[in-house]
Amino acid sequence: MSKKLLTAEHIHKHYRIGPATLKVLHGATLAVHAGEFLAIRGASGSGKSTLLHILGSLDSPDGGTVVYDGIDLFALGNRERERLRCMEVGFVFQFYHLLPELNVIENVLLPSMIASGVLTWPFARRKAKDIAHEVVARVGLGERVSHRPAELSGGERQRVAIARALVNRPKLLLADEPTGNLDRKTGKEILDLLSSLNEQGQTIVMVTHDAQSAGYAHRCVNLRDGKIEDDTDTNVPGRP
Repeated sequence: MSKKLLTAEHIHKHYRIGPATLKVLHGATLAVHAGEFLAIRGASGSGKSTLLHILGSLDSPDGGTVVYDGIDLFALGNRERERLRCMEVGFVFQFYHLLPELNVIENVLLPSMIASGVLTWPFARRKAKDIAHEVVARVGLGERVSHRPAELSGGERQRVAIARALVNRPKLLLADEPTGNLDRKTGKEILDLLSSLNEQGQTIVMVTHDAQSAGYAHRCVNLRDGKIEDDTDTNVPGRP
């Protein structure tokens, strides 16, 4: 068994909605091994996205710890955590979040620009652009680099989002319902792509409500009543 890349222990999270308190996570605990493709299943509103955001430090828990590659994420200062997140974690969302005025390469380059900073970007740009072209080709869009999002299909937009998530060569890829905005055929193409990336060594955690999508993972756990169930190393039988 490969080493644990990420562990989350006893994660609690609640939100205040007016005078009411909405409790979302109630001690969720799980581990992710390097090179694994893990699916987290749960019904709509179960807290899957909240948990994923906490795993990637986009949101902070009210209680519990998240340790990434031996580093306690929420013991870091904000700037250190942002830097680690930018370089070590890639995010793929259901609705792509591409900038409409930028073409494919420009959208993919955004994390590299953020990581480099304004002062050093002119010196880092050429290498970053070469890497961006390489990643875009890797997701099958080598002929679409100059197109803007409005000129792409939904599946192509999600491929751009995946390329953007990979451009800084993160160890961990977090995918939040990556096929939720796609038809079944296009969704399968995206899942096949994620599976291929995982076979090349990319660690992936995907949240989904869909059993068929979860079937692409090595392992599937369930988020129910704010806790993780069935957190075992049992393989999900057969991919669709």
